[in-house]
Amino acid sequence: VTTSLVEPLPHQITAVYGEMLGRQPLNFLLADDPGAGKTIMTGLYIRELLVRAELRRCLIVAPGSLVEQWQQELSEKFHLRFDLLTNDSIDNAASGNTFAEHDMLIARLDKLARDEDLQLLLENAPDWDLVVFDEAHKLSATLFGDEVKETKRRKLALRVRPHTRNLLLLTATPHNGKQPDFELFMSLLDPDRFAGHKRAASDAPQPASSTDDLMRRLVKEG
Repeated sequence: VTTSLVEPLPHQITAVYGEMLGRQPLNFLLADDPGAGKTIMTGLYIRELLVRAELRRCLIVAPGSLVEQWQQELSEKFHLRFDLLTNDSIDNAASGNTFAEHDMLIARLDKLARDEDLQLLLENAPDWDLVVFDEAHKLSATLFGDEVKETKRRKLALRVRPHTRNLLLLTATPHNGKQPDFELFMSLLDPDRFAGHKRAASDAPQPASSTDDLMRRLVKEG
């Protein structure tokens, strides 16, 4: 906190220092309401990992309209210099793999999700210490009978997951009202515990799996 140009609110300090930093490795969903400052909490978390020498490589994946905002806020508020994944950086990579040449990188979600060649480069680069998905509800999957319908964005997340030590998902809308879909979403964090698609055909009611150790949800009052 003392090295950043922000004055975190109590709920932001609680999230980062009370709930996130103690989990190593971190597989976590930060699902606070809009306006709660998820970017600030992410910046605090990254800065703290750097201070503790627990982070060297970080990838942030966000919708295209938000990548420059992420870059600006992390620079101005936390002195964190992130590069943007661009066509020039891809084409001009000396090694042929831009992901191997940038330790602090922000990428557009759909650019990665739609480009198989980029995903192969990502898989062949050194692993990340932290991957953050903003607007993570876009990593959706839907259950139709016994079949799981996955979006390209979700398939991207599944390919990235084995290549990072810490995974942080950010969204204000984690639940679409369908419990099986929510459990599929949570399976990005814990595929063993949340396997709703494996028991979808059962007519018997199933107890919902606890999310207490994987998720923090703060709802605004008033």
